[in-house]
Amino acid sequence: MRVTCELYGPFRDPVGTKSLEREVPADATVRDVFAGLADDYPGLRNRLFDGGEFADSVIVLRNGRNVTHQRGAETPVVDGDVLSVAPAVDGG
Repeated sequence: MRVTCELYGPFRDPVGTKSLEREVPADATVRDVFAGLADDYPGLRNRLFDGGEFADSVIVLRNGRNVTHQRGAETPVVDGDVLSVAPAVDGG
């Protein structure tokens, strides 16, 4: 199945593009997709992950909805999903 990955801010630099499509297995999770990206673009790993979890400075969305409010990194993906990653913004 195919998913689209949208990369914002510092996550775009190591990949060289804002958006790309990935072919992933039918049982893939959000973590699987971004771990695969990090394997292909090593400059992403330290920006995305802290150990095996997404870093606190990262916001990951599946179809515009924060995966924190779903099953986190273990949120399953389905064909056609759009996964977005952006730096967390603090302030108020």
